[in-house]
Amino acid sequence: MLNVLGTPDVNGDTVPDLWAVRADGSVRFYAGGKASVVPGSGREVLSAKSYWKNRIAVG
Repeated sequence: MLNVLGTPDVNGDTVPDLWAVRADGSVRFYAGGKASVVPGSGREVLSAKSYWKNRIAVG
């Protein structure tokens, strides 16, 4: 399961961004872009050993 939350612009490029909590508990950041596809696997912000492992969603 992957929980995703869209947020206003976080990195200053004026495009909304995404945060995701993966099934292993890691939290990843996906910078939005002008393309309709979110590229890559995102950047891990919190590891699987973080507080989020026992949470069901962001937001």
